Amino acid sequence: MGIPEVLKIIRGHIVVGGVLAFSLGALLAITGGGSFDPTRVALCYTVVLLGDLSAHFSNDYFDVDVDRCVERKKFFAGSAVLVTHSELRSLARVLSLLLLALSNMLAAAIVILYGAPLELLAITLGANFLGWSYSAPPFRLISRGLGELAVAAVTGFAIPAVGYLAVRGQFDLLFACLTVPFMLYGLTLSLSLEAPDREIDLKGGKRNLVVRKGERAVFSMIAAAVSAASLLFLVYVWLLASPILDLRVVVLFSLAPLAAGFFGFTRVYQKKDVYRFSTLNIASLFLFNILMVAYLLALVLGTKGI
Repeated sequence: MGIPEVLKIIRGHIVVGGVLAFSLGALLAITGGGSFDPTRVALCYTVVLLGDLSAHFSNDYFDVDVDRCVERKKFFAGSAVLVTHSELRSLARVLSLLLLALSNMLAAAIVILYGAPLELLAITLGANFLGWSYSAPPFRLISRGLGELAVAAVTGFAIPAVGYLAVRGQFDLLFACLTVPFMLYGLTLSLSLEAPDREIDLKGGKRNLVVRKGERAVFSMIAAAVSAASLLFLVYVWLLASPILDLRVVVLFSLAPLAAGFFGFTRVYQKKDVYRFSTLNIASLFLFNILMVAYLLALVLGTKGI
């Protein structure tokens, strides 16, 4: 009992989501004229991975009392390892802090040794702060009604931004505009993750949106968020210019979360199973990212190669 058991806290599907978000940012930068340096890209992704893993351990550590109330294990939920193995709590906390420190130090080293912009370090520090503060006191954002915004900022902006900076070294108008719908999808992800757990979160003292507003309101917000994202992509077709990227294709990909969001919205209002439609929303976001990464990779390989 020890390291092998505590490593079960790591959720592979969440790591895959981070890989997709980082790859999306990096590939967008390449299509915009960035230069691909395999070493720097790998190091920058390691920064993201370390911070991501730190959040896995800290969230399970600080949410152990809430996890005790869970009756049915859900695919996207925490591992509950620390519920059945309370002796591993201290180890999980140490691992979380160690990984957090390594992520920040590696980002600083990349800036100093590889000439990466200071924005990389600033974003890393900010994202890691949000990842720790999401469930950790004294801030515990999830209990202050700010957890959804933290997830939106990290998944929709910070992770793709690190990938973008790893390749291009600076932001541009295209990336700045695209991060708005990306963050709307991050908000959709957060709302979908918490929607099935209203009763559990209420017992655990969380003050997230589903506790305060209820499932129907949350699915209304999801429908509004995915609608706004698709509308923004459509507007960008006329407002933004890219020598390679065809934003009409992005609009087409955005139909997946849009359809899932509205289907869930209508079904939840008919008092159908919330968990099923939350899972559908999350799956549609994964599909969007997979399609985006595949499309961008095809563009890169078809124009300049790596």
